[in-house]
Amino acid sequence: MMLRTLLASVGLAALAACSPAPENPPAEPVAAEPAPAVAMAEEANLLAMMQGTWQSLEDPMNVFTISGNQMSSVYNDEPLGDETIAVVADCTAMTPEADGMSFTLKGDADDAPRCFDIIDAGADRLDYSYSARGNTLAHKRMTP
Repeated sequence: MMLRTLLASVGLAALAACSPAPENPPAEPVAAEPAPAVAMAEEANLLAMMQGTWQSLEDPMNVFTISGNQMSSVYNDEPLGDETIAVVADCTAMTPEADGMSFTLKGDADDAPRCFDIIDAGADRLDYSYSARGNTLAHKRMTP
């Protein structure tokens, strides 16, 4: 019985080897190329987008201005001080990364920077969460 199976297998293999190849063999699957990207200006990084004056949606007397890597805060027209901003990959490691979506603030008197995660960042809106507390701070743009 085993010999019959072996002979049948050899015979089928011989027939397959002698058969002419199909005229149009099926094409091998080829990975589709991605569609070309739409030509557009390079997306601005977080710090560039944050430049300008922002007002709290919860307390309109709370305003800050970001110029370069400096944030100047004012409350009810009284200066509160300046802090340095650094964009970081995340608030866990706080590794500087230009394309990160978190940032730190550090004043001259601060022992360590405070870290914030971006919730929403757009032309007219900036919402972020203070990672130590988890509360969200929402702001609207006053000036570019």
